[in-house]
Amino acid sequence: MTDNNFNYDSFVRNSPNPIDIDNLSLQDSLFSSTSPTPSPRNSFNISSFNINGLKMFSHNKIELLNDFVSLKHISFGGVIDTHLHPKQMHFLSKRLSNYTVFSSVLDTSQHVRSFGGVSLFIKNSLASHVHIYSSLSSRLLSVDLYFKGHVKLRIFVVYIPPTSDQSLHDETIDLLISALLEAKRLGFHHAVCGDFNLHLDQFYPLFFNQPQIASKCIHRLFNFLLSNGYVNFTPVNFSSDSLGIFHHADIIFRIDYVWSCPLLKRFLLTSVIFDARDINFSDHNPVITYYDYSFLSSSIKPARDDFSAHIDNLCNISPTIFASWHINQMCEYLHANIIAGANAVLPARTVGNDHTPKLPKDLETLIQHYRFLNHVIHSTNLLRKYPHTLSSSHDRKWYGYLT
Repeated sequence: MTDNNFNYDSFVRNSPNPIDIDNLSLQDSLFSSTSPTPSPRNSFNISSFNINGLKMFSHNKIELLNDFVSLKHISFGGVIDTHLHPKQMHFLSKRLSNYTVFSSVLDTSQHVRSFGGVSLFIKNSLASHVHIYSSLSSRLLSVDLYFKGHVKLRIFVVYIPPTSDQSLHDETIDLLISALLEAKRLGFHHAVCGDFNLHLDQFYPLFFNQPQIASKCIHRLFNFLLSNGYVNFTPVNFSSDSLGIFHHADIIFRIDYVWSCPLLKRFLLTSVIFDARDINFSDHNPVITYYDYSFLSSSIKPARDDFSAHIDNLCNISPTIFASWHINQMCEYLHANIIAGANAVLPARTVGNDHTPKLPKDLETLIQHYRFLNHVIHSTNLLRKYPHTLSSSHDRKWYGYLT
């Protein structure tokens, strides 16, 4: 029988992999430069921050964002609800010289209430590992990073519109669930950061006590995440005085999250919330989730250096012996080791190619003449052997070869 007195706050708050976070104050000032809160040692992080649009006061906000990602040492910073096109975000992001930005397209349809726009800021030292990024919609972005040892990380940034736009709300949820299933199928470690406009604290009692209701369509996103082993470490609001993520009419909500898939949650350390209200930056507070850096330890050295080192180890033949070989043998030896090194170190991606190359006209003519001469030589050799077979049909046959 289900216990109606189940302590949901305790369940959410207590992590399976706790660390000592005495020095991590949840009430820390967002841009405190005098005594910045230390990050957990040997960690990287993913943050989520709804910036409430960058069209108004864009230069001021981007400067404040720069302070945030720099002082808090953000590794992957999800910025939600920018209301900007990718080119506009790229222009503004030049002020963040240590970061590379990837942005979604912007939906400016007249019938859409929320334009959306999401971006992911990645430290330059990690951005070199980006393999591909995809704007799945104006409100959903995915970025793939490949690391040594065939480790693949996919980070989603999402903005789910409020239920006042129910159609767009449902459409974004369905698109996100589909994208998560695809990431799982492809074996990606993956995380989702963003503004869900959904209250997790209201869902937990349903999930534990009323699973039939929790599985209904209206709750399908949280039900999918929890049923499939995803974890969110965002601190719980124990009272009205607690520091929450979203403040509206003196009410505190948790609607911004960083969710980690079952593969990635093994590296989870903790999550913290920082207060952005004192500077009127946004009515949302950023949440930062920390992970053990051992997951990205291979990112310190670029893959191309590992590739070169691997090739050097494979090419262990004596230079004297190598110099004595024929040029063809040298090429075959190097080719075999380069292919072996690429398969062992470099990320693999299967691609399709339905392109049929078109030959230059002169080359087509040359090939046609070459084939004609081959046919004529063949016929001539037969005539030499069987001269009695010569007839007027040969003229027509050779003309047919040419055309």
